[in-house]
Amino acid sequence: MILKNTRERFGTVAKTFHWSMAIAFIAAYVIVYYVIWFIDPETSIKPPLFGMQTDDTLVIPLLNLHWVLGVAVGVLVVPRLLWRIWSPAPDPVPGSRMEHQMARLAHWGLYLLMIMMPVTGYMNTNDPTNFGVFVVPAFKDTSLYHWIAAEFALSWKDVETPMEAVHRFLGHWVAWVVVALHASAALFHHFARRDDTLTRMLPGAGTPPKLD
Repeated sequence: MILKNTRERFGTVAKTFHWSMAIAFIAAYVIVYYVIWFIDPETSIKPPLFGMQTDDTLVIPLLNLHWVLGVAVGVLVVPRLLWRIWSPAPDPVPGSRMEHQMARLAHWGLYLLMIMMPVTGYMNTNDPTNFGVFVVPAFKDTSLYHWIAAEFALSWKDVETPMEAVHRFLGHWVAWVVVALHASAALFHHFARRDDTLTRMLPGAGTPPKLD
């Protein structure tokens, strides 16, 4: 098991960060749309699909799970960025200069998204979340919010409303597009280019596909 990245492959630490954050990010996305489309009586699809019934008692618990996953992404992105600095990514696969520049831009766009989504999501929380071992306070109750409110003469609504709008915009119009493009590019490299872009991030050694 190789912890650090090499010039050819990603190490175990980078792979662990990548896949754990990917799973948390996608799961948070699926949960919130499950709530919106199927569970919340006010926003659910009507008539209900697949015979699923709404249940307003599940809305808050599921949204708390969505929030927990979002917090996990926000917490993990900092050590992931530090690890990327300390253990640089492998050399890029053969390609044009423009392709390499677009790949770098896409990756930094993903990092920015993984920061902005949790931050804007947290900045419109009204209630604390109990993790069992510890409680994360609502942003409304933090000293940072009270400093912002006092410094700029803002009410809670003045802070919550734009943060919620940004969070919803990123979720509705940016996140799924960026993730879909990222996954599509990996599959394109794997099946069309037949290079090592995908396999070097998969668990285990991995080898490029050998297609007839």
